[in-house]
Amino acid sequence: MPDPMLPAAAAQTPPPAHEAVQAAAGVLKNGIAHLEAVPKDVEALPLLQHMAEVLPAADLIFGGGMLIAIMLVHATGVRRVTSHVARRSVAIMERPTGWRADLLMASTVYWLLSLHLLEMFLWASALVYSGLVPDWRVAGFFAGNTYTTVGYGDFVLPQKWEMLAPIIAISGLFTFGWSGSVLVDLVGRCQRIKDAAVQRQAS
Repeated sequence: MPDPMLPAAAAQTPPPAHEAVQAAAGVLKNGIAHLEAVPKDVEALPLLQHMAEVLPAADLIFGGGMLIAIMLVHATGVRRVTSHVARRSVAIMERPTGWRADLLMASTVYWLLSLHLLEMFLWASALVYSGLVPDWRVAGFFAGNTYTTVGYGDFVLPQKWEMLAPIIAISGLFTFGWSGSVLVDLVGRCQRIKDAAVQRQAS
């Protein structure tokens, strides 16, 4: 209750602590307003606007997610192929023959081919089920040509999804590079088997 001996203006003045709380609340409110305006300011930057036009978010999210899925599928397949090659090469080296080395190479190449065909099918499925390509044959042809970076055909994706094609090509470059390293190891193992077979025949 205000002191009757104080002037009316002094009685209505809030205590200093209350003033500090009100000032802090005002500063916090202004700070939040500035933070909420930051994304809009960032979006207004010309560089980010150009990047968004070149690499739309929808293409990056959809294409990037599919690329990761493709790489996981490829990793699983390559792990099984390399395990098979390692086991068979050790077994063949006990009684090395040239034809068994050739059979190992042929079977490994077949499995790598099957793995890449499966990955092209996964891309075609994604294009069909997303509604970007209505026909399975067209989707398969487009996915295969883009994945292998051959580039045949005149079909293109809808205008807002055109940047998805380079992401499909990037996934193919990644997986083919990985398969190439497997083939290098395979050729080395098969050559060692053939060398051992020649030595075995000579002795």
